[in-house]
Amino acid sequence: MAIIKGLSSRATPQKIVNYLTKEEKTERKLISGKDCSPDNIVQEFRATKELYDKTEGVQYHHMIQSFSPKDNITPEKAHELGIELAEKQFKGNEVFIVTHTDKEHIHNHLVINSVSFEDGKKYQSNRTSMITLKRASNRQCDREGLITLDLDHKASERITTGEKRIEMKGGTTWKDELRQCIDFSKEKAKSFEEFKESLKKNFEIDIRITNKTISYQHPEKLKPIRGSKLGTNYDKEELENEFIRKGKGIEGDREQRSRKANVDWSAVGSNIKSEGNRVSEQFGDDVTGAIQQKVRDIKERTDRTTGISKQKYRGTKEEQRDDKRGVQPGAWEPNFKNGTRDEKPNKKIRKRNIDFER
Repeated sequence: MAIIKGLSSRATPQKIVNYLTKEEKTERKLISGKDCSPDNIVQEFRATKELYDKTEGVQYHHMIQSFSPKDNITPEKAHELGIELAEKQFKGNEVFIVTHTDKEHIHNHLVINSVSFEDGKKYQSNRTSMITLKRASNRQCDREGLITLDLDHKASERITTGEKRIEMKGGTTWKDELRQCIDFSKEKAKSFEEFKESLKKNFEIDIRITNKTISYQHPEKLKPIRGSKLGTNYDKEELENEFIRKGKGIEGDREQRSRKANVDWSAVGSNIKSEGNRVSEQFGDDVTGAIQQKVRDIKERTDRTTGISKQKYRGTKEEQRDDKRGVQPGAWEPNFKNGTRDEKPNKKIRKRNIDFER
């Protein structure tokens, strides 16, 4: 299995050449050049740029072809595949090829001159070119009996590098909060209308549905995020299929995705409905408790953001009740210390105060 990674650099190629040719990483027979001399890489790269007056910007592109430790491949064979990949995918560009054996997995480094020596055009490294390169590497692996990559697979969840760092530290990202809320509402809903209502009612999450996409608005974020950015389980097509299966009474043939094992969603739902859609403090188990805590955190942060205060709300309600009864707040308060009152109550509200005592 050959994994392809790539990056671009504006630095001089000399630094990367010094790193790649360290004795502890490779050996002389595993160093080659395509359309250039491996001993004169820096000068030849520069000469091509000066020929076409393109010395600024990106200086080179660095591609890495890594083979799986399970692949039965020798360093010499890996180097041969690296040269073949360079010749077929980077025609018209000088390429420096080095094979490293210092790790558990053998891997090739390909350093490509950013300017073509044939026509002076700059190589464009983008998503399309990377997919083309990966497919070419896959064909090599398939031919040689090596493990291939599943390039057509789409992740059910799209987790960025930043999210992984937060999760490794034990934190929870806002995208993960969003996924858990969506999972809960999707489990309960049978249509987009029910799904939308559940997200809004329980989590203050707004959604926007177009012909092809669905977007979610986290309560603490200014901009919505498309479902496809969260993973295939959260895009419009997957949700439509889910609701169609429920409508026909057909259980999905694939396992229902759950971020936590053995989550009692019914317990979560019943707790959310109680106490004004607030999550109860009584947890069914550790996993359900964790979900409930995250839901409560979202609601509390939303309340702070929108300026809603439970204490203020209660105070307002009490004042409204007092106004209806004709009682001025703080006008008279009975003192039952030693069985006596410090002051006589106002005659006009004596009857109401007696009723309170009862």
